[in-house]
Amino acid sequence: MNRNNVVMSAIIGGTAAAVAVVAGSAQAASTNSASTNSASAHEAQARADIQAVLTASAAAWSAGDLDRFMASYAPMATTTYLSGTHLVHGYAEIRAMYAQRFGGGSQAAMGELTVDIVDFRLLGPAHAYVIGHFHLHRDAAHGGDAEGPTSLVFERTPAGWRIVADHS
Repeated sequence: MNRNNVVMSAIIGGTAAAVAVVAGSAQAASTNSASTNSASAHEAQARADIQAVLTASAAAWSAGDLDRFMASYAPMATTTYLSGTHLVHGYAEIRAMYAQRFGGGSQAAMGELTVDIVDFRLLGPAHAYVIGHFHLHRDAAHGGDAEGPTSLVFERTPAGWRIVADHS
């Protein structure tokens, strides 16, 4: 093999290697893109599922239905509620705290609650962090309107997404 053949062979071999590297990069980019699209779809579905939980919870509050409202919380001893005046651990304890607020459960006393997601982040396949904004519309005789931020941690359970930490 003369020098020209060696150089030509190296160029052709180098070109083949370059083509293989470019093809491999394109395949990796395609795989990463598909993975990103799948992750985005998973996040969008989780967000929609969690918004549905919040909407059902708000409807239950507005209807004065404590049991249906509490269905949004994970029924675990480690579920936590935190506000400016309360730190409550455990599903049963959180339910007891809310039972005092529900009182007779009249619609006038409960008002109409809405909760919207402001920021959403998946913390892994089974946990999500949500910053929400709530608005409670009620007449002045029952405390008037209230609104503000809330942050929630949700866990995906066999029953669906449930609140495991509520910072309202």
